[in-house]
Amino acid sequence: MNRPGRSQAPVRGARKAWLKGVGAGLLVCALVTGCGGGDEEKAAAAVKPGPTVTVTATVTATPALLESQVKSTVADATGAAEEHGYRVTAHDASQKDASPADDWTVCFEKYGRDSVDFGAVASGAPCPKADGGPIPWPTMPGVIGRTYAAAATAVGGVTKGDISVKASYQDERVAAEHDDWKVCFQSPDAGTKVVGDRDVTLWLTKGGCPAATGTYKDKTNDPDYTPPVAADSGSGGSSGSSGSAGSSSSSSSGGGGAGTTCEIVSNAGNCYNAGQFCRNADVGSSTHAGNGRLIFCRDEGSRNRWNY
Repeated sequence: MNRPGRSQAPVRGARKAWLKGVGAGLLVCALVTGCGGGDEEKAAAAVKPGPTVTVTATVTATPALLESQVKSTVADATGAAEEHGYRVTAHDASQKDASPADDWTVCFEKYGRDSVDFGAVASGAPCPKADGGPIPWPTMPGVIGRTYAAAATAVGGVTKGDISVKASYQDERVAAEHDDWKVCFQSPDAGTKVVGDRDVTLWLTKGGCPAATGTYKDKTNDPDYTPPVAADSGSGGSSGSSGSAGSSSSSSSGGGGAGTTCEIVSNAGNCYNAGQFCRNADVGSSTHAGNGRLIFCRDEGSRNRWNY
């Protein structure tokens, strides 16, 4: 029943408006905050995800232990070091700055964590006392007066070169067994720096040494030797001597006995004697010696000699 003085229409309109406002508010609340969600959900919504971090670990392998390569060749030392995982370098261990070859000898080695550096010298050279120092080349020992056996031992201590032997006298030949022969001369001289495997020559003799090489142990073997003029053993008259002046002259100039004629003479004009050297042009020829005996020039290998 309607009471006089009050209108109903405005009341219904206001209620509708209020319901609309409540509905809109609930919708907004649901969309924005979930309206009534728990505290855990709100905290989870407030936490933002951080960036992803990737950690990479680098592992450096330590090379296996390597035994000393000193005295090895550069090639062998390099191969052994690389097999053990080392990075290898090499340098000249002397004062020079040459590039080491494969056959050089290692004198020094310096290791890093995974590397090794070899200091080397040329093959046959001795190692310096310190890396980068001078090569201490040995010097030739003095062996004059020693036996060949002792001299060869001393020389072998400074060089691996060949040792040649020669006779100190022109008319002497070195025997196959000469360890006890004496050294009279040497080359190179004592005190000479021996670089590398230098060859050595030793002059030997069975007895006493000559003053110089090229002399004769038996002076009569010297082609230039002048024998003494034989004394005239005849007691005949002067007429007999005068009658054979030509023959006497030939005997005197040849240095032979009385009545001796030397068909072949040395370059100095003297008669030859048995044992002396003869010229190549006289091989196969014969002549009378200073003592009057017939001698022949024969080829005896290294030198030609006059013999009976």
